[in-house]
Amino acid sequence: MIDTEVRKSQRSQRKPPTNTAPWALDKLPPFPLVASRLMQLLAKEDPDISEVGRMIAAEPVFATRVLQMANSPLFALTAQVKTLSHAIVVLGLARVKSITVTRALGDFVAPALSVRSLRICWQNSLAGALLAEKLARACKMDADVAYVAGLLRDIGRLALLVKYPESYANLLAVSGEHAFDLLSTERELFDLDHCQAGEWLMGRMPFPPELAEVVAHHHDLPKDSSFRLVDLIRIADRMADALGFAVVKQADPLQFGEVLGELPEAALARVHFEEENLRAEIDMRIQTWG
Repeated sequence: MIDTEVRKSQRSQRKPPTNTAPWALDKLPPFPLVASRLMQLLAKEDPDISEVGRMIAAEPVFATRVLQMANSPLFALTAQVKTLSHAIVVLGLARVKSITVTRALGDFVAPALSVRSLRICWQNSLAGALLAEKLARACKMDADVAYVAGLLRDIGRLALLVKYPESYANLLAVSGEHAFDLLSTERELFDLDHCQAGEWLMGRMPFPPELAEVVAHHHDLPKDSSFRLVDLIRIADRMADALGFAVVKQADPLQFGEVLGELPEAALARVHFEEENLRAEIDMRIQTWG
């Protein structure tokens, strides 16, 4: 189906044992070191605020970009944040984590963003995060956790496009042109789909099991009547597609009202945004990424 350099690599390697990297993720560019250390620190039940500040400040370029992002429309804060210590005190550790993860993941995918179709993948990740944050408030769930979950839901896709930018761009073009199922096409080309790739990556990063479940299962249908974080992120993901932030054009596009109706009834009563206004707001906030 897709003739790329990835197939040559696939033919030349046997599938590795489960305790080693899948061949498609072997020698993946590393996640920014400062971000990995921060995530380990912030994953603790009671992280030391001063230590968080020192760790960010030790990387001046990263610290500056974190502050710039904290003050950008992407996070829509009501007051300007001027220093790292101010940011940590005013925003709280959860919000600092959201900003840090966004900055780090953006730096990770930056080399691939010159390709338009791959830039759309990143915009889709941001849209899902922003929508998850909004929907979480309506569902009375933790908005910061929902934001991070929405951002990380497709970390496997982002990893594949960083490792194989040309091949993944080709995969997106072929899938869009022929209406192929994206997950199936990924499995054919890489021996795993982006959910499986993300699950493997999350198993090696300091995130709680709840986020790992989101990454692995956010495309799965709900199993019961409970409404958990993975169900919220599934709706946010589908809503991003319905609002026009889909990774590939769909033959039968999702309708915003249909996706919104998947929320619990009590949450629907607390939703106060309209489709066009919401699309414009999300688009504006994404464009501030620059």
